[in-house]
Amino acid sequence: MNHPINDLFPGFTELTPEEKIRQVEQATSAARVHPSGIMLCMPKVAPEGLRSVNTTDLEGMDEFTNNFGHQMKSPTDFFTNENSITVSGSHLAAQSIRFKASGEAEAIAAARVAYRSLRIIYNFGVEAGQRGYMGKPFHFEYSAHTTGDQYLHTLWGLWSFLPIASADEQTEIHEMLISMADYQISVDYCIANRSTGGWNMREDPSDYNAIMAAMVAAAYKLTGEQKYRDAYDHVMLTGKWMTHRRLDYIIEQFRDGSYKAEPWDKIAGAKVEEGEFAHWEQIQHCQFTAISASIIHECVPDIFKADDLSRVLELWWADHPVGFDQEKWGYLYWFMVSSKDRSWRHAAHTERLPREEWFGGSPLLSFSSSWIYGDCLARFMWTALVVARHCPQKRDEAAKFAGETFRRLEPRHLLWIADPDGEQIPPELKYFTEFLSSEVPECLIASYWEGRQLGLWK
Repeated sequence: MNHPINDLFPGFTELTPEEKIRQVEQATSAARVHPSGIMLCMPKVAPEGLRSVNTTDLEGMDEFTNNFGHQMKSPTDFFTNENSITVSGSHLAAQSIRFKASGEAEAIAAARVAYRSLRIIYNFGVEAGQRGYMGKPFHFEYSAHTTGDQYLHTLWGLWSFLPIASADEQTEIHEMLISMADYQISVDYCIANRSTGGWNMREDPSDYNAIMAAMVAAAYKLTGEQKYRDAYDHVMLTGKWMTHRRLDYIIEQFRDGSYKAEPWDKIAGAKVEEGEFAHWEQIQHCQFTAISASIIHECVPDIFKADDLSRVLELWWADHPVGFDQEKWGYLYWFMVSSKDRSWRHAAHTERLPREEWFGGSPLLSFSSSWIYGDCLARFMWTALVVARHCPQKRDEAAKFAGETFRRLEPRHLLWIADPDGEQIPPELKYFTEFLSSEVPECLIASYWEGRQLGLWK
């Protein structure tokens, strides 16, 4: 694959896993830095190095400024800030785990860079009169647009950093986590993220419910106050993530005859009438559940026991072969799933829909093809390490997956999107393949050092 990222990591494939991870850490930590203090989510992979994207990089391309109802001020805002919370939280978690495993001073320093980024974003909500609200900081400023996974990565980062933080930082973290729980309780866990209004995380019974349960469980652990325990019980009344993955709901709808074709089925040309549906960001939510469930167990072990955690992890880990291209060692973004036997196949390369029909306002959601989605590998990678720690019956399988990923790791795996043969992304959208993933580097760093703590690597 001829790509500028290969020139930024010369000799990468010949390195040991630890050497690879140290190279990844050094390059990406520097690339995330921005004068605002808010971490860049997707630096541009340019011949001269990793840097912030600018409007000239997008000239002549099929740009977009609307992201699921949020009108961005600049087409660069998506790449700089759409996942700034995610990268800040996961970077904080990764560097905290690195410090616990190695004791390296550089790790705690890097953690504090990520912590500062989260604090700045958190303070946007405070200044807007919504203490505890974490909005995606498009254009490096407050926005009323967010999603449940932004809270997940904030919680993961803060929870991981808390034991090694200074006394003042611990006080701040307590206040942040408790206010986030209070905010979610006050709005009944309704996330403002779409032009049509709210999206209730409590009533979304899958991984998003688990995130909200983890949020209030953490507040209970920190305060001991009954209202947070009651809140946990209330959230869990509609939670089904202990027995259902996202694909399970879809398959059940096919079986009871209630499934209706979704916009992504139309985009990918799914044969819904024959029991087939198109995959669109369903399986990689395993990480959301894995992180949430492990925090819940730590916070309310008398309710959510070790056996419960192990069963949940085994259930969600079972999806890891779905949509996974063994040859390319990466997950496809688009693929077809059979509701009859859960088998899957590659999606066809479909014609692009007109702009007014782009799902979520994104040009990448206007057609399907066999492009590789880096974030999905990142999420299964961290899930594998949570499984290795908490699910004895699947430890070896998960460790093997993680170890093989480190062995086969190439620079292309660090990309948000990769075009494996140069034919999957049309010319007017090629710029999408030129950005560092907002999740892969951090999940790889976290996974490597967690594996060192668990004694998985020789």
